Amino acid sequence: MTTAPTPCARASELGARSAAGISQRGISLVEIMVAMAIGLVIVLIATTVYTQGVSNFSFRTGQSENLGNSRYALETLESAFTKAGYRRDPTQKMKLAFPATASAHANGCQFAAGEAIKVLSAGVLCIRFQARDKDEKDCAGTAAGINSLTAYEAPPAPAVGAGLFVEKYLVRNGSLVCLSANEDKDTGLGTAVADGVRDVLFEYGVGKAPVDDDSLAERKIESYKTSNPAADEVIRSLRYSFLFSSTAGGLTGGMESTVCTRWTNLGGTAASCDTAKGQLYQVASGALTLRNLMP
Repeated sequence: MTTAPTPCARASELGARSAAGISQRGISLVEIMVAMAIGLVIVLIATTVYTQGVSNFSFRTGQSENLGNSRYALETLESAFTKAGYRRDPTQKMKLAFPATASAHANGCQFAAGEAIKVLSAGVLCIRFQARDKDEKDCAGTAAGINSLTAYEAPPAPAVGAGLFVEKYLVRNGSLVCLSANEDKDTGLGTAVADGVRDVLFEYGVGKAPVDDDSLAERKIESYKTSNPAADEVIRSLRYSFLFSSTAGGLTGGMESTVCTRWTNLGGTAASCDTAKGQLYQVASGALTLRNLMP
């Protein structure tokens, strides 16, 4: 019959082993410190690699955002402003197609007879054009109101809601915004045309207005200016520059950029380009000839 060893027997056995020269030892303090140092170095390397990877990814994301917004803004603005001065009947005189507005529309746009594009202030433009067909709508989705007209038939009394669209473009709350004729200039939210826009600059190519609205008169661009055109000048082309910024901040990593300097050299305000938040900035430029206001 086998019985379990008693505590006294186990103690006697351990004592016998010690007496026989069998020793037991653990990890020394030096070994623990060396192991901890190696582990900390590995953690530091892994953290640095991860941090740099996240930083590079965020930087490239900010660049991609600015690039995408700039392409979309330039294409959208060109598409919108190409419509300025469009007439359903190309033989119709400009002053008949675009009569004077006695009072400003709700969005603040007001035109003289024959005007299809109007400068309200720096970076704020109004355009008007006739609807191509009954299905066309303005930037707010408002219909033209020409269901009864046939193709190429001019509206008998061009007005908003009767074949005429009026749109106002400006930068508001970091977006390029379009206000339709019936949207209030102060309280109207408008339709965001492009995001990430901090500011916009316009340069106008102008020429003398035809005498007596002569449809056969010479039309050409005589000069470019950044100030409001004179009363006898017609805007026939545009040069425009946008300042874009990324949504996220802290992306520059302390690196300096020449974008803000180039923007102020173009004529933009320094307040539009605030580098304190570490956002990425980009300048994009384009040019457009208003084909409906040229021969």
